[in-house]
Amino acid sequence: MDKVRTTLLGLNEETVIKATLQNLILHTQNTSHEIIVSDGGSRDGTVKLAKNFAHIVKSDKGRASQLNKGAKKATGDILFFVQADAIIPEGALEAIESKIYTEGYDGGGFSNIFSRYNKKIKTLGRILNFRIITNDHRKNLIFFGDNGIFCKREIFDRLDGFKLIPIMEDYDFSKRLSKRFRAVRILDPKLVISPRRFIKNGFIRTRLQWIIIKRLYQIGISPHYLVKLYKDVR
Repeated sequence: MDKVRTTLLGLNEETVIKATLQNLILHTQNTSHEIIVSDGGSRDGTVKLAKNFAHIVKSDKGRASQLNKGAKKATGDILFFVQADAIIPEGALEAIESKIYTEGYDGGGFSNIFSRYNKKIKTLGRILNFRIITNDHRKNLIFFGDNGIFCKREIFDRLDGFKLIPIMEDYDFSKRLSKRFRAVRILDPKLVISPRRFIKNGFIRTRLQWIIIKRLYQIGISPHYLVKLYKDVR
């Protein structure tokens, strides 16, 4: 049985990436798990901090390029893609291995919680999406970067990796994954993610912005236009 190869995205993330890596190291020490940070040209101390904990891969700026470059560097047969500000809980890597090796899934993602304001953000998301719950199984198999996407390497290769688009590359990848292969959402443990975008840009504004971008993408608006609507936050 091989182990999980984890790729974290990095671009000017010195304020958060150390905590993420230190937490990940706790769960991978004395194992053959591999940690890779795919850096998109940081101008702060991201690389200096990360190189003490992980293999560094230099990539062009852009999440799709960074994800693909990290996957190319990885040597294992399971790939796990995580944002630099996510805290990976105890048992998460073992849960991935169980879903793939024991239950026969090809990939998937995690449910998540915010480290602060979780109830407020989650409730706001349901209200603005005009729904309280969903029984659509397919929607539960669409994952974004803050869900932590994982899959077998062979599946990643068969899907030709992430499309080189400036936004929605995670949505596109998970949609193709769940359509062609067996995907699963891990409900427990949950990834812990930062609410920094909501805090900096405003809760309602941030949620509405993302809903609009997603809807426009779904009706065929070019991601090269949509990325102009997406404000980067560090």
